[in-house]
Amino acid sequence: MESDDDIPTLIDHGEGPATSSETPQEVRRTPCTIISGFLGAGKSTLLKRILTEKHGYRIAVIINEFGDSAVTKAINVTSPDDPAVQSEEVLELANGCLCCSIKDAGIAAIEKLMQRKGAFDYIVLETTGLADPGPIASIFWQNEEYSAGLGKEIILDGVVCVVDAVFGRTQMEEDHSVDGIGESLRQIASSDVVLLNKTDLVQSENDLLETEDMIHRVNPSAPIYRTTHGNIDISRIININAYRMADHIRPSALNEAGADLGQGMVAQPKHYELRGISSLQMAIPPLSLEKLAKLEKWIQRVLWDKELPKDGSIPDTHPVQILRCKGLFVMEFGKEYILQGVQTMYEISEVSGQDVHGLPSAGKLVLIGKGLDEVARSSLVSVLV
Repeated sequence: MESDDDIPTLIDHGEGPATSSETPQEVRRTPCTIISGFLGAGKSTLLKRILTEKHGYRIAVIINEFGDSAVTKAINVTSPDDPAVQSEEVLELANGCLCCSIKDAGIAAIEKLMQRKGAFDYIVLETTGLADPGPIASIFWQNEEYSAGLGKEIILDGVVCVVDAVFGRTQMEEDHSVDGIGESLRQIASSDVVLLNKTDLVQSENDLLETEDMIHRVNPSAPIYRTTHGNIDISRIININAYRMADHIRPSALNEAGADLGQGMVAQPKHYELRGISSLQMAIPPLSLEKLAKLEKWIQRVLWDKELPKDGSIPDTHPVQILRCKGLFVMEFGKEYILQGVQTMYEISEVSGQDVHGLPSAGKLVLIGKGLDEVARSSLVSVLV
């Protein structure tokens, strides 16, 4: 029999405090930027700058087949008569960037690239001159199959569109398609940043302003940067957090909202239309949970059913089509929520670390697509009052 003086045996339950090294940390996902552009707008020149200049970013640029790409011809990394080089899928360049060819569509190309994870910090994906970046963006952003795999490693950073300052207006005016929205207009509508390139070749400031006005009528929320020869500060198009942060949506000056938006007041919305594509932007007053739920139900109907909700004022079917939506919603109790949507996919998530102190300010909603006319505005206002 053991005495009371015996030292008891201690059992380790493994419940001690975790050290800082044991605390799980969120894995950094690689930001991916999609670059689209009008034919001849200077997209290849922009990509050449990314691949050759000493900008301090380690970027993997995914382009079309090496042999067919104007980019690779410009940076002299291949020629059609060099089968040895054409067989390579990834080329390391002197400035620390990687140039990769697309021999598999979409996700497969990214999967091959991620086998070299650690060799780059950012990804730039080039689309063809006629490609609509909307479906590509939706694959990267809210796709279940993608989220279960590459979504743990890559996050959509933003969509950049390069527009020809000389011929851009003509391209937009003459663009045609079966459903009434040409590819150039789709590219602008889906973009988070627009580069108005070749501005040095435009004869007058008024011509530039008219082109910028036309772009704003298609996409009122995307900033426009004037460039020559694709010369742009890389930080304007890389790591812009267009799908994660609310700063680019937050109204800087609510001149469209009037001076002050009190409880239950709805600002006069702005409406733009150009060749079948229309946009609607509206300041949103502080919302209760009930009104946020009503607003989300309205957004779901518009995105998924492609029509306005029927009520007493809209007895008949009113078709709409959304290419891009974004918004910032301020709650009465001080929280902020961000809306991001591409075609039929959307997400509303709380803005982390952005509690509103004092009197809540107004939020904002931007819709780009078709059918966003006076009837659509009235339907949206009815949800908010």
